[in-house]
Amino acid sequence: MAEAIAEATKAPIFAMASSEPSVVEDFDMLIVGTPVEGFRPAREALVFVERLPKTEGKKAILFCTHLLWKGRVFKILEKKLSSKGYDTILSVSKKGVKPDKPADFSDSIDKIKQVLEK
Repeated sequence: MAEAIAEATKAPIFAMASSEPSVVEDFDMLIVGTPVEGFRPAREALVFVERLPKTEGKKAILFCTHLLWKGRVFKILEKKLSSKGYDTILSVSKKGVKPDKPADFSDSIDKIKQVLEK
């Protein structure tokens, strides 16, 4: 889903597991995505967000993929991002995603593009 969003929005993409959180300092908007693991964000997403530098006035968009239920993913990430100075303006999820099968992310991408056009 991250690749589809990056392609549609022309935004750069960074792997959270291998990128330093300071990579986001030059951007006004952060788009954070994670698979759901045990009804929570993936560990890599949590560690990345926890290591983000504090900021003011920046926006965030969240997305997740899940098989059955997204759990508390957005609440957990929104709280952590808020403590870093980010205002979450949109959260989108895609249900039924299986790693070995292609998925249609067009609805989620359309929502993200609408928010970015404002």
